[in-house]
Amino acid sequence: MIYRIKQFLWYIISPFKPIDYNFLKSYLDKEEVKLFSSLKSGEKQHCIRVAKASLQYINNEESSEICSSLDKAWFMKVCLLHDIGKKFGSLSIIDKSLLVIINKLFKDKMNKYMNVKKIDVYYNHPIKGYEYLKQLNKYDERFLYLIKNHHNYKVKGDEMLNILVHFDNLN
Repeated sequence: MIYRIKQFLWYIISPFKPIDYNFLKSYLDKEEVKLFSSLKSGEKQHCIRVAKASLQYINNEESSEICSSLDKAWFMKVCLLHDIGKKFGSLSIIDKSLLVIINKLFKDKMNKYMNVKKIDVYYNHPIKGYEYLKQLNKYDERFLYLIKNHHNYKVKGDEMLNILVHFDNLN
């Protein structure tokens, strides 16, 4: 619960800095930077934290088979764009916080209220992001798979997805 409070505070007080823009430009092309810029400031900061934490982990775990063979630039792009489906609906930090609490209390039973736009975006941003990025015909199937499944906790044994999920939840 404490990390959720920390996430709440990060969302509110994390300004977008020039150093963040430089980080983006090192992994995203101009079109992707423009796409990334369509996210709310707090979401942008979240994605940057996920990417930086993932990169640090990968660099520290190069002895592992997956980390040593991973195309870091490609994976940073996945991390930076993993929540792009949130561009299709607006969730304030209060909305998001309430949905997280309600989701915990009711054990994922809120999804029956998908007709409410905020609940739909909360639950379906991975598939919305997947569908949007797929139509651009720019990303490979593995890339799209990671975007689509970054909240699918039923997928087991995918170390790359586990890294994304872990740092998404942490940040």
